[in-house]
Amino acid sequence: MLRILAPRAAVGVCSARRCLSLKSDGGSDQRFHETTEGFYNKASVLLVDELVAGYPRRVGIEERQHRVRGILNSIRECNFVLEVNFPIRRDNGDFEIISAWRAQHSLHRTPCKGGIRFAPSVTKNDVKALASLMTYKCALVDVPFGGAKAGIAIDPTAYSAVELEKITRRFAVELAKKNFIGPGVDVPAPDMGTSEREMGWIVDTYLNTHGSSD
Repeated sequence: MLRILAPRAAVGVCSARRCLSLKSDGGSDQRFHETTEGFYNKASVLLVDELVAGYPRRVGIEERQHRVRGILNSIRECNFVLEVNFPIRRDNGDFEIISAWRAQHSLHRTPCKGGIRFAPSVTKNDVKALASLMTYKCALVDVPFGGAKAGIAIDPTAYSAVELEKITRRFAVELAKKNFIGPGVDVPAPDMGTSEREMGWIVDTYLNTHGSSD
């Protein structure tokens, strides 16, 4: 269904540039998420008749319409969202609670892929919206991955390298506990506030927890 959705849905997905501008223009994270879903809904309306016509005709027209609309509605929603809160010890001895999220929008084609961003303003709704956009981008160019996204609500410039390593490794452990990471399941990538350094810490943590047999 995602392959079928891709060509015509470009109208709605490419307009996502406007979605991304909402954050910088002072819009709330909820508005960003709702706007992303709104573009998807507009694209879905354009596709319903075509998808119904192409659906196997062994069922009646009404049943085909119900099934197509049901599939389109299921594609819109995030499959899973993991929210974790964990403590780290700062260099000065203080303890701080870190909030983080990983959204897996679609497992229709695996593995999921998507960046991990470190930003003080990132929220659960942000990662859900960004994960859905990743699914649609992959579908548009027929890349065989589902969309995912992660966010950790910190300002990376306010932490030392040692503290950032603690945060990154602990988040990787939390992802591994819940099967939210792995070469056949979910593959993270750099995003805002992260780089190859953080990806190296994640790989090392994954190998030391799951091993290299996966």
